[in-house]
Amino acid sequence: MKQLFAIFIFIALTGCNSGTTTNPAVISASVTPLTPGQTVSVTVTNSAKSGFILNPSVYLESWLSAVATNKNLNYNGSIAAGSSHVFSFYLESNVVTKLALQLNYQNILTNSSSQVLAINAQNISNSLTPVLDVIVAPNPLYLPLTEDILINADLWSESLEIMSAGYGFEGIEGVTSGESNVIAAGGAWETILTANPPNAAFTTSQSPATVSIAFGYETHYADAMPIVFSWPVLPSSINRTDFAVTLNTGQIVTPYVASISPNLEYNERSTIVIFGEFGNRLPPGTLGAIYPVSVAIVDDGTPLTFIGPNGRQSGVGLSKASTNPYLVDSGPTLVAAKLSVMLTLGEGIGQNNAFAAGYPNDGVAYYGAESAQYRLRIYTTGGFSPDGVAAVLPTDFATFFRLQLTLPDGSIAWITEAGKVYNYPQGSIEVIGLADLGVVNTPINDAYVADRDNYIDIVLKGDLAAMRMISAVEIPATGAYKPFYNPGGPGNNPTPGVSYTTAGAYRLQPVTMALDNPLTVNYPN
Repeated sequence: MKQLFAIFIFIALTGCNSGTTTNPAVISASVTPLTPGQTVSVTVTNSAKSGFILNPSVYLESWLSAVATNKNLNYNGSIAAGSSHVFSFYLESNVVTKLALQLNYQNILTNSSSQVLAINAQNISNSLTPVLDVIVAPNPLYLPLTEDILINADLWSESLEIMSAGYGFEGIEGVTSGESNVIAAGGAWETILTANPPNAAFTTSQSPATVSIAFGYETHYADAMPIVFSWPVLPSSINRTDFAVTLNTGQIVTPYVASISPNLEYNERSTIVIFGEFGNRLPPGTLGAIYPVSVAIVDDGTPLTFIGPNGRQSGVGLSKASTNPYLVDSGPTLVAAKLSVMLTLGEGIGQNNAFAAGYPNDGVAYYGAESAQYRLRIYTTGGFSPDGVAAVLPTDFATFFRLQLTLPDGSIAWITEAGKVYNYPQGSIEVIGLADLGVVNTPINDAYVADRDNYIDIVLKGDLAAMRMISAVEIPATGAYKPFYNPGGPGNNPTPGVSYTTAGAYRLQPVTMALDNPLTVNYPN
């Protein structure tokens, strides 16, 4: 994992010399990353032109002190202006130390508030809590998501771009399991009538342990933000330090974690989700509202890398304004749609890993090769849900969508039902159903759980010439048609007084024709 090896924090503090001097002392510190098997150096410098720092020491929070050895954390003396003193401690490369760093990963990154490590001095009234970094292996179960495998992965545009970068939802990624804990964090808890439903059917809030499997490290009450790209990414190039999120306050924040989850399949991988501290639930224009205004891909030394039609390309320099889901009609929407011949190449994520049980969920697995002849894949700004928790069902085409056809004479026709054959002089079209949702053969009821990623497939059967007339996918989001919510929505049993993400608005998304050229890439070739 890529890290910054020294982060400098400068804080001006007024000190005294027990009557000897009243000149100000300026204390700064550089700390090497907390890394198992290495000595951590804490260099404390008096950056003032005069004055001194008297009897400085380094404080370690109890869990860190328990795994630290060879501690050199106290200095009985003074650091004169322009001079430095190096404190240190050693972290053993053992299971206990690694687990402690993994469990406290987020606290380490937020040391300015958590005070994992603090620097004190006799003549300085306030502690210095420098920003810390950590190098520790991620949860081993996460590692399949770092493999650079792309198979029949979609290209959504001719050029590399960020297609959307919306603020997802606030404060529910890394919450101890259970209804009371989720509700206390502002998450939704679904009312389900089916007996013995899985936990994921009740809520979109994930426990810290679940987050560590999908993102490598635990988070606690973190916010989510999907970054939707036009080309698939090389997963091994993803790091949290690739992203700079600018808030409306002017602050620029780095996320805690970044992952392709839940867009896991080898033929997906164009969306990266980041968790961090990005804002609150107050809509823009409200006093005290904090929210992202833009996201940029920055150079952290090893660039975020994508695969396009001509091979590898750096994403450094890309940026996108952020949308806000706490504004009315600002829920998830479509950014692209593509019609191609049905192929199962790249479906799933292999075998014998923590994610394989969620697949297959493709159209052929659902409906059979004879019926699943074409795939109209829609690409979304975020997870799609009828209420923010419940899953979209394979039978839900007519609940949410219509297909627009442009006939040879320029007139418009609509396909509004699944299971009905629509006949035209060019041939027939039938919507078979939706796919890329829950694992095949999952019972369709209120306990159904889908993959909650940024892709849904509309599975079609019919004649090629007729398929070429499909020109757009519509989300009416009004009348008899339901709108979509992202995974921060209210569910069917919202808690009074809690702000949830809002529903999405009407959308008519043009369809890219990929019937002759699938517009996909593979890596390695």
